[in-house]
Amino acid sequence: MLPLMFALACAPKIAEGPIEPMVDPAMQPILPAMEADVYASGHTLPRDVLVAQVALGLGWDESLSGAAAALGLGDGEVTLERAQHAAHRSGFPYPVRIVSSGRVIAGSHPDALLRTLHSVMRKKDRLGLARVRKGESDRWVALIASPVDELGAFAREQKLGSALQIRTVGPSTWMLVSPSGEIKAGSSPSAPTLDEEGEWWLEVDGVEQTVAALPVYVNMPPPKDVLIDLPGREFTGPVVAADEALLLISDVREAFSMARLRDDGTLHTLAQYPLELLLGQQWDRDSAHGRLHAAGFSGGPVGQVQCQGPTVAACIDTMVRSSRERELVLNPSFRIAGAAAQVSTDGVTIVVNMATE
Repeated sequence: MLPLMFALACAPKIAEGPIEPMVDPAMQPILPAMEADVYASGHTLPRDVLVAQVALGLGWDESLSGAAAALGLGDGEVTLERAQHAAHRSGFPYPVRIVSSGRVIAGSHPDALLRTLHSVMRKKDRLGLARVRKGESDRWVALIASPVDELGAFAREQKLGSALQIRTVGPSTWMLVSPSGEIKAGSSPSAPTLDEEGEWWLEVDGVEQTVAALPVYVNMPPPKDVLIDLPGREFTGPVVAADEALLLISDVREAFSMARLRDDGTLHTLAQYPLELLLGQQWDRDSAHGRLHAAGFSGGPVGQVQCQGPTVAACIDTMVRSSRERELVLNPSFRIAGAAAQVSTDGVTIVVNMATE
């Protein structure tokens, strides 16, 4: 990334030009906390004077800004997937919609970023914004979220047997996936019991959109690193991409103390047709499971999961962050699997079949 330029993901591009502000390199960055014990968000004032100037009137959120700071300190690419994981660590519970990052001369005003933020932010959006000193330049990271409801605050780490308080302002439903793939579901407000140790996954859905999707840790500290290395490698061929998808799903299962999946040629073949349906926006999970049973996999449960993303790793990451896909990925009954993938300039689309012996 070149100095004095900002790259924006998932939003309109703006004209970029040289920045000629007053420069004060002595104005050191002041970073918000990058880890939090509680999922919560709120508008506060940045302690960093330059950040406060840029964020004036833009709904700066301290927990989301902690995620921006963590990404700024890291050496990896700033992506939506990395931003979402960083947001969970910093206690921000809502989906991240836009990521933007770039460098300017140390202590200078990022005019290009300011213009970008004013062009893409909506009235009720939350802004995560931080700058990190990197040698003679400042790396700025901006994250934008558009919450559709307000989720009541609760601790990221819970005790075994505790009741998780799920509350939203508007009507919502929720689904919890336990570390062993068991499902609990209901309507808000509710207080389901967390009766397994490990990482749970909570998804709260409003009338039309997802309010929040996040991990809850029971009798374990939140991990420092993500389970899947993001953004992951790029693959040019569908066969290699499908093989990588199965490898990563097995890695996830192994992390949850479940058996890795063995390749099955028939399940590979049976993944081609649902992949075509998915690409044509005609895929349906119930029909997919019916076809697997009709093909002879009737001796036990079957599962078909799907995802789309810029890389295979990012694709599987979105799968693991969806309660409906995660339920199947973590089904302990599955032993064999097969996958099909399409690779394009936009990324990958993947369908995975799973079954018992």
